[in-house]
Amino acid sequence: MRHFIQTHGPQTLETLVCIMVFFTVRHGIRYAVRATILRSTFKALEKKEVVRIVDLLLLLLTTVVIVAIWGVKQSELLVFATSVITVLGVAFFAEMSVLSNITAFLVIFFQHPVKIGDRIKVHDGNHDLEGELVDITYFFTHIRTDEGGIVTLPNAVFLKSAFMITSPKRDQRSAVINGPGTGPSNPA
Repeated sequence: MRHFIQTHGPQTLETLVCIMVFFTVRHGIRYAVRATILRSTFKALEKKEVVRIVDLLLLLLTTVVIVAIWGVKQSELLVFATSVITVLGVAFFAEMSVLSNITAFLVIFFQHPVKIGDRIKVHDGNHDLEGELVDITYFFTHIRTDEGGIVTLPNAVFLKSAFMITSPKRDQRSAVINGPGTGPSNPA
């Protein structure tokens, strides 16, 4: 054990620092997700998916850093990384919508004003779609039409489309702050 510490002390210390940075960044990102949810109470349903994507990306980055710390030859690491990136590039090029839909999901979660429960009207090309937003997943946005059917739009299409919130879901925080029956819909 003593020989291991003497020969690999710097790598061990750097690995521990890397792991501590991983957990610190992970905690910070989870805090940002919670803050986003507090600003928009109906985005809580997507929290689990966002945290999974962020955790996966952080874990991959941390793994690459730790492999570099432990002295895998840079040329071998470069060959391996290039091979993996090439395979992923071909797979994503063949199915580019996968990456664009996941990216659109993250943008919708953090920056989009629409929330689950809102009644929206989406204009996509020559078609108008109106209904209640019922779910947003990694790849698709689901809208329940007035006829009761569910229309599924790819997130990238939804993000690029013009839309209008025709009647927002009442913010539950205002009901708690103002008390029941004192919100804007029920003047006393």
